Amino acid sequence: METGFTEAYKKMSEEGNETDCEKVAGILDLVIDGEASSEEQYFFNSHIEECVPCFESHQKQRLLKSIISGHLKRVIVPERLAHSIKTRIQETV
Repeated sequence: METGFTEAYKKMSEEGNETDCEKVAGILDLVIDGEASSEEQYFFNSHIEECVPCFESHQKQRLLKSIISGHLKRVIVPERLAHSIKTRIQETV
């Protein structure tokens, strides 16, 4: 059985308009990475205060990123190697 939220979300999406939930999903990574503008951050925070599914999605994404970043090591790459890679990328573009 679908909830009222799910039904409303589908109706709004079918009309071709981007819903607030879709906007939140689009800026989720920016918010978690601290790269969202102040307007995006305000919209995001306002929305997740009211929308439980978006709040839960944010919490899950933040937890996943925390787990992954805790298991990765930062390795310093020699400057010559980085320059060589950048040069090859520019040559292909």
